Amino acid sequence: MTIRENNFNLYSKILIVITSFVFAYFIGSGFYGYGNDFYALYHKQNLAWGGIFDKLGYIISTISYNNNHYGVHVVSFFLSLSFGLLLKNFFQYKRKFSIIFFILIYLISIHTWPIIMSTSNAMRQGISMSFIFISIAYLLKNQNIKSLIFITFSVFTHKSGIFFLFIMINLIIIKSCLNYINESRPKAVIYFFYGLFTFLISTLFLTNNINLDDTHRIIRGDYRIPFFLLNFIFIIFYTYRYDLLSSNGVNLYLYLFSFLAPSLLLLELNWQYERLCMMMTIPYILVISLLFTKKSSYFFLIIFFSLLLIMTIENGMYDSLY
Repeated sequence: MTIRENNFNLYSKILIVITSFVFAYFIGSGFYGYGNDFYALYHKQNLAWGGIFDKLGYIISTISYNNNHYGVHVVSFFLSLSFGLLLKNFFQYKRKFSIIFFILIYLISIHTWPIIMSTSNAMRQGISMSFIFISIAYLLKNQNIKSLIFITFSVFTHKSGIFFLFIMINLIIIKSCLNYINESRPKAVIYFFYGLFTFLISTLFLTNNINLDDTHRIIRGDYRIPFFLLNFIFIIFYTYRYDLLSSNGVNLYLYLFSFLAPSLLLLELNWQYERLCMMMTIPYILVISLLFTKKSSYFFLIIFFSLLLIMTIENGMYDSLY
């Protein structure tokens, strides 16, 4: 490592820890308010509800001691911390070592919809997202085993973790198979048709295991079309630039996600589709930023995270928390 990279690595870690503590304090104190799910589910003490895919999430999100509720502090801290580590890894991957841009983008991002909603509202999903962010951070370094371990943890905090674990398992399978293929052109075809295969498997599984008679609707804003367009465009672009799917695991992970997520939309599981895409919104933005030059990527991240923050405010995300 160069001196500049060493300094960035050290200072960014310090800033991440300090920011996470401060952020957790303000969230836990009610400065931003709380969502409906907090009062309905999480404003209780030391719960152990649910089965194998829920219990750990409830335990963490309702941690209490001496009648004081600390679950919201814990969730907020780890969500902020895990995202900070993910962002740091993307900066280092792109060899961007500006601590000023890092903290600016970091502070904007933790106040956007995917993070703020998961701190004091969808808290079990927030815990699951923390493990997924760390998993993606390792995936960026092509450390698949560590990535698999952390994404497995997400399964025991929220059911959405099963979906992301399924993607990770398929990623490992396809990468292992393609190691035996030297020519580039067939890989593009294999990536695309394997994506279609996972889409079909996901659709069949959901059809047979989800109660489709229930009504599923988006809460407040309807983001089905924007998210679907993002999925579709990502598939088209990365099928054309299939070389990028081999460059790092995160590109391939989001490529497979873009195939699988619309299976929920096809079955009119609109609320579930929105939540899963919400969890991947930040990784999408970070991955797309890799397509830009180093300096351009700074401004891309600031602009798009700022737009996401504006959208968060405009849709009443903060109003609804009070």
